[in-house]
Amino acid sequence: MYVINYEQRESIIVKIPGAKATTMRWLIGRQTGAKTYAMRYFEIAPGGIVPIHNHPEEHEIFVLQGEVNLLGNGEGLVARKNDVIFIPSNEPHGYDNTKGTEPFRFICVIPLLEKEE
Repeated sequence: MYVINYEQRESIIVKIPGAKATTMRWLIGRQTGAKTYAMRYFEIAPGGIVPIHNHPEEHEIFVLQGEVNLLGNGEGLVARKNDVIFIPSNEPHGYDNTKGTEPFRFICVIPLLEKEE
């Protein structure tokens, strides 16, 4: 067991092609001893975007702050503070905060990947 402040985890720029003003922190993952799930913290600054993409792992998301327009199969939906989002495996998805006035912050839990990127 351990306790650590999230700010002690490295902030990494999201490198999905077309992503802008978005960072991610691996809070819990293989490198920190997890065997089944990974937990990540994302922040999309005002003006930022994560364009439509997909991957094999499902996502369970809890919104901590802000609001964002969902892209892909969730087109037209808006996620706000305290909302939960479920994204099934391989479903196209993205997050648009280009018109936002505050950061969009969320926790994302995924099945543990073979390689954390």
